[in-house]
Amino acid sequence: MNKFFLLIIFSILLYANDLQRALEYEQKGNFKEAMQIYKKLALKEQNLSIDTNTTLVKNDSNLTKQNSQTNILTNYIEMGKFNSFGIKTYKMNYFLPLAYNFASTNQDYNKMEAKFQISIKKRLFENLLGLNEKYYIAYTQTSWWQLYNHSSPFRETNYQPEFFIDFPQNNEIFKNLRLGLLHESNGQGDENLKSRSWNRIYLSSSFLYDNFLFTPRIWYRIPESKNNDDNPAIIHYMGNFDINLTYFDKKFFVNTLIRNNLKFSNNKGALQIDLGYDLFNNGVYWYLQYFNGYGESLIDFNKKVQRLSSGFLISY
Repeated sequence: MNKFFLLIIFSILLYANDLQRALEYEQKGNFKEAMQIYKKLALKEQNLSIDTNTTLVKNDSNLTKQNSQTNILTNYIEMGKFNSFGIKTYKMNYFLPLAYNFASTNQDYNKMEAKFQISIKKRLFENLLGLNEKYYIAYTQTSWWQLYNHSSPFRETNYQPEFFIDFPQNNEIFKNLRLGLLHESNGQGDENLKSRSWNRIYLSSSFLYDNFLFTPRIWYRIPESKNNDDNPAIIHYMGNFDINLTYFDKKFFVNTLIRNNLKFSNNKGALQIDLGYDLFNNGVYWYLQYFNGYGESLIDFNKKVQRLSSGFLISY
């Protein structure tokens, strides 16, 4: 872009100099020389217009490519300038009015319900250590809503406030390193035995190659006393890591989430597959989500769920 502006300024200076010479020739009566310079300037102007249009087309092409890479999960990597008032999307934001659980359950609720998620982040400050690092707070809320049941109660809601630090990496593929502190709970009280919560310290990174994004994450659960631990077996079902592998294009994305406790005997884990297609080229995606395994929600972390959900996702 800077080269483009320098080219324009240089062309303007040359244009002004040639125009001055043509006027001097005209004042002296040398009309032939003046007309030759005027002709030369007209041809230059036409070529400059063609070059400018070509540059704009190239820039539009690059912008389209960048927009295709600024997809749902590439919000993980923020490369924009610091905006002191900016609140941005963090994880996926979606509403799935058709979410059906194929697994058997003894609880008194409909297998068909609605599921939605809201996720945002806010950059606080940056570069306190001189490493170009960025400090964030974030909030994610996921709800399972018995929309088709009497009185339409919310069956479960999980709240995830977190704080994390991003360390950008000046590498073509290895994009960043992230250190975070994450709290997750379902907001229930101890009196009804439905309270679930845990705290984690996690380390994650991101690798971007062409249209593929690879995001591994490992965590350590902060220990709690036996009297306060309302889900002591959660690590057995959730494990200590997850991996996201994403392919994205201008119109669609495919994401796979894998989580496992890496135990050969009594193995537990989860697989989630996300499919999205941009219907109107405006960041509103038709979204299909398939989940199979443990830990979809805190209240059911130790129950196997097989759920297929459909709705829409917003990527802004």
